[in-house]
Amino acid sequence: MRYMTHAGAYESEDRSGLLVRAAKLGRNLWLPALGALIAAVFGTMARLAGPLTVRAGIDRGIAEGDKIAVSRAAVVFLILLLVQYVFVMISRYGIAWVGERYLVNLRGVVFGHLIRSDTAFFSRSKSGVLVCRMTSDIESLQEFASDGAVMALTNVLTVVGVAVAMVLVDWQMAVATLVVIGVLIGVSVVFQRQASKAYGQVRERIGRVLAGLQEGIAGVRVVQAFTQEQVQAATFSRVNEDHYRANMKAAAAISWYFPSVGLLRVVALGAVLVIGGMRAIDGTMTFGTLVVFLLYLDWFFQPIVNLANVYNLLQAAVAALAKIFGLLDVKADIVERPDAHDLETPVAGAIRLRDVTFGYEVGTEVLRRIDLDIPAGQRLAVVGETGAGKSTIAKLVLRFYDPQRGDVEIDGSNLRHLTMNSRTDAIALIPQDGFLFNGTLRDNLKYGAPDATDEDVWNVLRAMGIDGWVRDLPESLDTEVRERGSRFSAGERQLVALGRAFLDDPAVIVLDEATSNLDPETELEVEGAFRVLLAGRTAIVIAHRLRSAERADRVIMIDDGRIIADGHHTDLVESSPEFGRLVEVWERGLT
Repeated sequence: MRYMTHAGAYESEDRSGLLVRAAKLGRNLWLPALGALIAAVFGTMARLAGPLTVRAGIDRGIAEGDKIAVSRAAVVFLILLLVQYVFVMISRYGIAWVGERYLVNLRGVVFGHLIRSDTAFFSRSKSGVLVCRMTSDIESLQEFASDGAVMALTNVLTVVGVAVAMVLVDWQMAVATLVVIGVLIGVSVVFQRQASKAYGQVRERIGRVLAGLQEGIAGVRVVQAFTQEQVQAATFSRVNEDHYRANMKAAAAISWYFPSVGLLRVVALGAVLVIGGMRAIDGTMTFGTLVVFLLYLDWFFQPIVNLANVYNLLQAAVAALAKIFGLLDVKADIVERPDAHDLETPVAGAIRLRDVTFGYEVGTEVLRRIDLDIPAGQRLAVVGETGAGKSTIAKLVLRFYDPQRGDVEIDGSNLRHLTMNSRTDAIALIPQDGFLFNGTLRDNLKYGAPDATDEDVWNVLRAMGIDGWVRDLPESLDTEVRERGSRFSAGERQLVALGRAFLDDPAVIVLDEATSNLDPETELEVEGAFRVLLAGRTAIVIAHRLRSAERADRVIMIDDGRIIADGHHTDLVESSPEFGRLVEVWERGLT
């Protein structure tokens, strides 16, 4: 049974199914995994053969006074040790290689899923939880892959091999130890159930801790500005305490399990020593056989203890896998239809919203029956109060969401029927914060057009009038922009974002509050680049400033999800009381 929680967490009552699914993800690694397994089997067999050599040395050598037999047993024992060393080395390296290669593939799959997820997914997911999936959860898997997997395989093989060897050495003594082994198995089952539940809670709580930590750090200026340090610390403390209690539940299970295993081990050894000693005195068992059986029994319990240690790592790894697969199971709301087609070229860029109704949540409508035609090449400004639905129109045109009712079209083609590549090639977004990726200025300018030449880049920069600024940079196009473009000012980052869009050459450009974070002087500079960029293209400008509306060919005003005014800025000032009041508010803000 599997189900999805609201946060995308994956819950599973079928652990075997989860592990099978994980195995399928690494099916291309089966050959090196098989090689590592074979090496581990041979290494285990060499180790298990060692006590049999000891028995031969005792019974045929020491007991009978045969020095040659003792020497022969010692030589064979040393050879077995060498064989064991070689095969264990090969198996450990092979298992570690398979584990690390698997994690490389898994990271790629998770990251690929994330960057292909739609806007709705990110709006309902906490970034801290997503980061946790790629950091803490992957680290849990890595810890198991680097240490736990090797220990698990070698100790499972040892337990099985020792059990078989004990039966072959003396089946009566082996049967006598089954009572203690049965108790050990029962204790292990109880521990497994407690630890499984505890580690599931640990993985969930660590995601909340990371989310709270990231939120507190990201909003530290707001926290300090409102002197809410104590409140924020108290909120984080509650989450942190939940994480502590989950870890203590796991610790409680561990605290009683390991002493129980140790006690059972001593009881079993004592019983074998008493029973086997009596039989050795009676002559029904050789002294060498008793020594071998004691060695095997000790080897049987030690791997059980090791497996209990590994089980902690396995529990964390399985819980991490559950969370990661829960993330991968989240299906995108916006998908490409099987019969999707490319947009016919050349793209004119005419946009139409037909009877569009949309809400982010069921029962709440942000836009209501919107009908809007934007001719190709027109610069449209969308204005309105905060929460009126301005940015929602931009998101629908970009197909970040699909309307619950009605259609959004470009050049007469429904966006739902277009291929993703065709749509994104035709429509570009310039947000209010020109996000730049770590790398060179050239890399960022060519982000949407990787095949563009340097000549293409310089042509765009000259057209925008910023080629001189770029030439004056320390390394011109090779200048490192640093993380998030921190080397540049907000206006410079926005100019780079404009150049990036210009080089991609879209037919439609959506500017979502693209100048709202700029000072008036920088806004004029960016506006000059806009004139070049928007010439001959359809532009939808989400306007929060009067100048953006004044420069547009057409303005529409949104109020409570409906278009209440439509026309040129000058005309609307006179004909629309609502727009007139909005202009008055803007003008008061400029004085």
